[in-house]
Amino acid sequence: MNISFEHADGFSITPTMFIAGWKVWFKRFSEHPQQWKFGKMPLGESADSLSELIRQRKRFSLEVLARMMVPWAYRNSSQTSPEFIEKYSKWVELTSLSDEDGNEIKAVSLTEHAVNYWDSLAFAVQDDFMNYAEARVQADIEAPSSDPVVLDDQGIELIGEDTYPPYVPNAEASDEEFIKALVQWIDDAPHQPIYLKQPVGDAVAGWQDRLISFFWPKPRIGYALYHAAIDPLYYRATELAKIVDAEGQKASLGNSKVPWDQEWRDMAVKTAVELFDVSGTPQSGVTLDNVYKVMQAALNEDFDSKAKMNSGWSFLASAATSYLDNEEGRLPMVWWCSRVAGAIISRLDFLLAEAGVTELGQRFKNIGTVPGYGGTRPRQYTLDWPEGYRSWECQIAASQLVQQIVTILNTEKDSQGDRRYGHMPLAGGGRGDWTVLGVQTVLFSDGY
Repeated sequence: MNISFEHADGFSITPTMFIAGWKVWFKRFSEHPQQWKFGKMPLGESADSLSELIRQRKRFSLEVLARMMVPWAYRNSSQTSPEFIEKYSKWVELTSLSDEDGNEIKAVSLTEHAVNYWDSLAFAVQDDFMNYAEARVQADIEAPSSDPVVLDDQGIELIGEDTYPPYVPNAEASDEEFIKALVQWIDDAPHQPIYLKQPVGDAVAGWQDRLISFFWPKPRIGYALYHAAIDPLYYRATELAKIVDAEGQKASLGNSKVPWDQEWRDMAVKTAVELFDVSGTPQSGVTLDNVYKVMQAALNEDFDSKAKMNSGWSFLASAATSYLDNEEGRLPMVWWCSRVAGAIISRLDFLLAEAGVTELGQRFKNIGTVPGYGGTRPRQYTLDWPEGYRSWECQIAASQLVQQIVTILNTEKDSQGDRRYGHMPLAGGGRGDWTVLGVQTVLFSDGY
C-alpha cells in the first residue's frame, strides 16, 4: 500500500521512498543521524507555508519531509496529522519528545515493520531510493509562493570575482561573440565541486575535466554512475518521442495519427515519473496526455504551447529530444533549471556589463531566469533579465543558445587551425563530439 497525501490531491509515494526520505532527513538535519532507525522526529503539523517552516528552523520534522515528497503546488499545505500517522501506522507510530525548552511535543518514529522492510530490500534498491530522496533536497525547490526555500546550503558568489574572463567582447559585438567568450571563460575558470559546504576532490578546469567531476545527487554518484541510472530512462523517453515525431510527420501528410499502444502508454507515464524522481522534481498531473503534449511541444519547438513547463517537465523535454543531437536542423532541448540558467545568465551578465552594455534590449531575446535557492543561487545580476520560468518561449530560446555552445565546442579552431576544445568524455569511456546533454551537465555544476 502506497502512502497517499490527502492534501496533495491524493499524490502517493511508495513506502520505500518514504523510508529513504526519513533516512535522508536524519542524515541531513538530525543531531543524531545514526539513530534514524529508532530515533524520533518531530511531527511538526502546521498550516504555515514551507518557507515559514524553514525560517522557524523546522526542517527536521515529518511535516517538512512530507511536503518535500509532494509536488510543488501542495507544499504550502499541511501534509501530516495524528490521523495521517494512524492511517499509516504500519510504517510510523506516534510518540513524543522534549523540545529545546523542555516541552513535550508530538513526534513520530519508524515502526519495527518499517525497519525490517527496509533491511529486507536489496542494497541496490536502497541506494536508488536514497538517491531519489537526496535529489529532493538538492533540486530546484518549487512552492506556490515566491518565498525562497533553502533546504540545502547556500552561499554568496559574485561571478567574475573568482576569475576574470580571458576575453570580453566590445559592446557592439554579436550575441554569438558573447557566447564564444562564455565558452572560453568556462574553459579557463577553475571549478571546485561542493557538497554540504565542503569541497569534493580537487578543483578542475576545462570543459572536459568539469564534466568528469560531475556528480548527482551526491559525490558517490559520479559521472559514470549517474549515466548508468539515467541512460535507460533516456532510451525510453527517446523511443517514445520518436513515435510522437513520426506521428507528426504522418499528420502533416494528411494521414491519421499513430497513437502509442497500451504498452507504450504505460511506459510513457512511468518514464516521466522516474525522470522526475531522478531530478528531484516530483510533479502532479503526470498523465498520458500531459506527457504526450510536452514531447510534442519540444519536438515541434512550439513557442506558444500550453503544455506543462517547469524544471521537472523541462527535464523530460530534454531527455525525450536528446536523440536529435545527430539530426541536422533539429533542436534537442536543454534542461532549463535554475542551475543551468544561473550558469549561463550570470556569466553573460558579467560579460555584457564589463563590455559596457547597460540594457539588454533585443540581446539574448527570450532568455530568462529560473528561481532557485541553494549553493550560490540566486546570483546577482547587473542587467534586467526577464523571468523565463514555465515559459516554452524561454525553453526553446535557451535550447537554441545551448546548441550554439555545442557547435562552438565542436568546431572552434585555435590559431594553429587545431580544435580549440577537446572532445567530450563519454560516460562509458572514450571521447566523442559534445552534445546538449554533455554541455548542460557542465553548466549544471557551474550553476550550483
